[in-house]
Amino acid sequence: YLKAEAMCGAPDGLCAIADRQTAGRGRAGRPFRSDAGQGVYLSMLLRPNCAPTAAMTMTAHVAVAVCRALEACGVQPGIKWTNDLVLNGRKLCGILTELSVEGETGALQYVVPGIGINVSQCEEDFDGDVAQIATSILRETGRRISRAELAAAMIEELDALYAALKSGDTSAYLEEYRRRCVTIGREVQLL
Repeated sequence: YLKAEAMCGAPDGLCAIADRQTAGRGRAGRPFRSDAGQGVYLSMLLRPNCAPTAAMTMTAHVAVAVCRALEACGVQPGIKWTNDLVLNGRKLCGILTELSVEGETGALQYVVPGIGINVSQCEEDFDGDVAQIATSILRETGRRISRAELAAAMIEELDALYAALKSGDTSAYLEEYRRRCVTIGREVQLL
């Protein structure tokens, strides 16, 4: 939705929040289940004035911002390189960052980080292979949290991240990413 809006001139900072997604997806087109009333599915349109290569760390920055938002709601996730947040070793959140570059000039047109957080799914809401790797805040903590409060905290943290990005000082985000990353020093397999 935001990619289409970006092509129509939508403003920098526009957010889209969905109660559910009918075609949620992650990296490599993998499906991301997004049932109604159970998660926060949020995307933000950003138009940073930077080279496309400078936007390559955007997913890491967004992961830190989302961790901070979750902590404001009492949840302590870790980051699983490169685009997942985990809680007790299971996937809690997926982040997919997409961007557009003008072919003739190589100028960055926009970046859209999309974030899906599992909030109130129960064990039976996860099926197949996903049941072994995915979790929710409710499943891990037994607590119900407000999806609206979490979404508001996410927007606040994403705004703070974007201000840092515009100022050119994102070193604190990368340092925090390294501290929070649960895969540093471990062997990983890319599928």
